[in-house]
Amino acid sequence: MKAEEIRTALPRWRREFHAHAEEGWTEFWTTARVAGILQSLRLAPRVGAEVLDRAARMGLPAPQRLAAAQRRARREGADESLLARMHGCTGVVADVGPATAPVALALRFDLDALPLVESHCPEHAPAAGGYASLHAGQCHACGHDAHTALGLGLAARLQSGPPLRRRIRLIFQPAEEGVRGAAALLAQVRDVPRFLALHVGLGLPSGELTTGAMSLMASTKFDAVFSGRAAHAAKAPHLGRDALKGAAAALLGLHALPRCGSGENRVHVGELRGGGARNVVADKAVLRGETRAANGEMAEDLYARARDVLEGAAAMYGLDCRINVVGSTPDADSDADFAAELAAIARELRTEQGKALFRQVRESAVMGASDDAAVFMRAVQASGGKAAYAILGCTLAAGHHAPRFDLDEDCLWPGLLWLEAVCRRLATARGQAAPAMPRPLSGIPHMA
Repeated sequence: MKAEEIRTALPRWRREFHAHAEEGWTEFWTTARVAGILQSLRLAPRVGAEVLDRAARMGLPAPQRLAAAQRRARREGADESLLARMHGCTGVVADVGPATAPVALALRFDLDALPLVESHCPEHAPAAGGYASLHAGQCHACGHDAHTALGLGLAARLQSGPPLRRRIRLIFQPAEEGVRGAAALLAQVRDVPRFLALHVGLGLPSGELTTGAMSLMASTKFDAVFSGRAAHAAKAPHLGRDALKGAAAALLGLHALPRCGSGENRVHVGELRGGGARNVVADKAVLRGETRAANGEMAEDLYARARDVLEGAAAMYGLDCRINVVGSTPDADSDADFAAELAAIARELRTEQGKALFRQVRESAVMGASDDAAVFMRAVQASGGKAAYAILGCTLAAGHHAPRFDLDEDCLWPGLLWLEAVCRRLATARGQAAPAMPRPLSGIPHMA
């Protein structure tokens, strides 16, 4: 693809994925579309069960939902041969560069959407532009559609430019929301010396870049299922065991937990469901919550105390309580020296008019949230490699995880050029000169 074709494809791809929003582990259409585009670029993507460990998947939807998502993908035109290769799993991995060369860098791009109803008000650009989510109750309200488009744009730029001396690995990860997916793809970063993930927005406006986010928070996602005994609410309430009251007591107890003063930590319950009729003592209730903390020790302590609250509330109301961990990620920090290297590359980028590509480049910032890219980061760092988590500035119409979330698509092209520059720098063997950058279009940034 030519540079102008890639530049115009970025927002088009992003809008395609925005319209076909799919929650974690149900990204069958998205996986097939990503793999199909990569094949058109003369790459050999691996998909689904070819790249992940089935047993390591967390927070899987019910089998009926997975089957329904596959049927929907077929109705929406997903490639049958790719669906067959997935064997009921999602995700894509593709390498760019010589097949026999070592991997210089792995990059993670997340695929999944959120279980959220997207706004259809006329002021919401996706609604006005005809690319709002086609799937009720699912929408891209975090920017993963933009991440996926960036990954494809990077593949196209690397394939259309000078040959690489070492491989670049592109990991299109399912189920980042709920920190459920990275562990299943851990083998894809084995022996990889450098790892990079990025996220758009996160409070950073368009035109700015942070190359090394710090303090990605450890998090545990849990479902607590309270089981009691049904009874008539007026005639014989004493014969019942009220699961809903027990779950409600647990909710209040969780939010009353004292916080540790040695670092940031959070407890949150996002969903509580129970009962089925106003005049029946509820025999079942489900509470879905999470803990987050700045480090592993604090995270373990906070989750242990959360379990105590859940089990204590169940005991108080004579209930059984089953607690299922459905997502987990460690804390992580970017390597400062790698972040500095990434920032130096960003600062070298100029337009043909000589202006800086990014008006501000920072080497570090506090993340203050969780992302299971931390699973990859910690694995690479543990084996002696370097990892970083970048934030690509992107002005937002509304905050992350909000129904009117939308993003400034003009941030995509500068972000792509920076990613390409990083890949070309790292794919050059030590001691060898970097290959020349592709000739830019007029007004399009290039290396200084």
